[in-house]
Amino acid sequence: MNRYILSKIALMVFLFIICFDASTQEKRPLFIGIQPGFTKEKFYEKNEMDINILPVVLEFPIAKRVNLRFISILNYHLGVNPQLSDIGIQAVAPIFFRKNETIKERSHGFYIGPVLGLGQNIINEHFTTTLALEPGYMFTSNKRFALSLGIQYGASNFNYKNKESEWLEHFGIKANLGFWL
Repeated sequence: MNRYILSKIALMVFLFIICFDASTQEKRPLFIGIQPGFTKEKFYEKNEMDINILPVVLEFPIAKRVNLRFISILNYHLGVNPQLSDIGIQAVAPIFFRKNETIKERSHGFYIGPVLGLGQNIINEHFTTTLALEPGYMFTSNKRFALSLGIQYGASNFNYKNKESEWLEHFGIKANLGFWL
């Protein structure tokens, strides 16, 4: 693996450590989970797709109604030339319709939140910026397990190294599975 990819992975780990530290300092609940997923761009061939092989999710409340969620992206491309294809991070700020009594409660219920995704595509040599909106629902149980389901809709800008940048539609169905600590 080259230094560029290793530096991006180190940056993601550093951001996750900061999130974990921010959550534990005030004894706020911290959601740790996974967001399994795949990407199939419109310009991909029939049997091509990317699978996120490091779909780690961290989420914690920053206000009585607002959480902050980070999702790591390390896509492996399946197709003609299988290899690592994308590295990045996505941030979502779910704003819950139901207000918690304190910031130390686990969030649940309906939410809507802005999405910002940043990534580097190694195969097609472009930087990706995604801007979207995600409505969804955070399910919770009496125990620590939780599940959230959301739908993202917006746009992604592909800023190519060797050609004109372009904006394309972004659509994603998101499922986060994990535990509140």
